[in-house]
Amino acid sequence: MLVIDDAAYRETVATLEKLVSIRSVNPPGNEDEIVGVVKSLLAENGIDSTIVPLADERSSLVARIPGRESGSIVLCGHLDTVNADEAKWTVHPFEPRIEDGRMWGLGSADMKSGVATIIEIALLIVRSGVMPKKDIVLVLTGDEEYSYSGAASVAKSGLIDDAGFLLITEPTAGRAYCGQKGELWVEVTFSGRAAHGSIPALGISAILPAARFCLALNERAKGFEEYPGRGRTSLNIGQFDGGWQVNIVPDTARVKLDIRTVSVDDKKMALELIERLGREEAEKEGAKFSMKVLADKDPIISDADDQYVQAFLSAVAGSRVTGSPVTGSAVADGDKLPKVEIAPYSTDAVEIVPSLGVPVVIYGPGDIAQAHQPDEFLELSSLRGALAVVASFMNQELET
Repeated sequence: MLVIDDAAYRETVATLEKLVSIRSVNPPGNEDEIVGVVKSLLAENGIDSTIVPLADERSSLVARIPGRESGSIVLCGHLDTVNADEAKWTVHPFEPRIEDGRMWGLGSADMKSGVATIIEIALLIVRSGVMPKKDIVLVLTGDEEYSYSGAASVAKSGLIDDAGFLLITEPTAGRAYCGQKGELWVEVTFSGRAAHGSIPALGISAILPAARFCLALNERAKGFEEYPGRGRTSLNIGQFDGGWQVNIVPDTARVKLDIRTVSVDDKKMALELIERLGREEAEKEGAKFSMKVLADKDPIISDADDQYVQAFLSAVAGSRVTGSPVTGSAVADGDKLPKVEIAPYSTDAVEIVPSLGVPVVIYGPGDIAQAHQPDEFLELSSLRGALAVVASFMNQELET
């Protein structure tokens, strides 16, 4: 039985400190350094691993602990982080600091704490001397923050073809998500006619219809329908570029949109709305409108009745019943399981789940609200809590 005691917790914190101190911002990624450190740590504890090349100085890592039966449970996390504008940080992003129950540093929440959690779980399993029912596989990917190419290459490698369940330890603030929203990125272009800035009537501004389009679209997005367990489709106007000189009427304006969809029907609705509003605003100005899809990933919804999904939800419920469990024992039958909901963000599941057809749960330490911003930090209490929940889930696989 896996026990999350003070020693296990301290070891996880030490691993996390090491991971945060390694620069793996993407681009360029440079995940090879962190892959080498983790591979050595696993080897010291008798765990074999395989490097899956991605590009120069970039790779993912797959490690496997043999089980008694065919099939595997995959524990997944990514090794890269977003870039950091160090001038906006009040602490050094690559010098992890612990203060007031928090660890500060780039990747502390998103998601090197999740990686440290599953590394510790793997170490505890081999040290227990008990062979699990199924193989336990660690998948540590590169390039999650940019294009999920690390997860894609692992999914195609054949190394996890026997997967029966996928756990991704992204930060979830104590929630267990049984899937994730879809990811739809769209670029729209408004084309007008350039003219001298002193006589704008001779030109056709592309910025004006683009600006009205953004305002209209943003207002319509507020009314997107909400669905139980899925939330509502969200829309973010992520980039707006127009014109090239102040004294010229801008003949081109481009807008990039990030839409997180709760269903395929909502994706279709969003695309139709974008095109209709874009053409309407362009016509008002005498401009032209075009659009193209940059990324399109459908939502992922796991079967809530799957045995592994149920077992993991049971472990989460057990942690809520007992507060902050030390051993991470599962909740008793009959206690209320967490409600089934999906993550509002995207994960490596977009490449693994469609390829292998496995159920996924997203659960890990930290809060996604801390991701992608200066002075990122992790509440260390969430790290211990996540260790206990994952240990509780894995203990069911270690039962003889």
